[in-house]
Amino acid sequence: MEAIWYPFWYECDQAIAVGQVAVFDFFKTPPDYVAHEGKRVFYHGSYGKDHQHLFEAIRLRILSVRHPQLGSIEAIDTKGLDYTFLMEDGRILEVNAEEEPGRVFESPAPVDDWLIYVQAEIL
Repeated sequence: MEAIWYPFWYECDQAIAVGQVAVFDFFKTPPDYVAHEGKRVFYHGSYGKDHQHLFEAIRLRILSVRHPQLGSIEAIDTKGLDYTFLMEDGRILEVNAEEEPGRVFESPAPVDDWLIYVQAEIL
């Protein structure tokens, strides 16, 4: 299956990595602000009791992660005020997740769209 990982920032996103096998949460109905193209969207936001009706859990293996502008991604670590993107070519991108969400440090070109495509196998 192909799914969309779209950041909400502020440590409100699920970390993912190629090869990872885990239970991931997906929106039951994707939010309007995510151009999901009819694909499943990884859940992001609050996990409080009032939000449990918004998502469902699916066990899967991450096969690939790619962003149209950045390229192939090995892992996205969502801990802290800066997210870490480990790229397939070995680059490490630090992305602000709080004060200027989506700003890639040390990059001259801004990322216009954070729609990230994830290929996964449902287990």
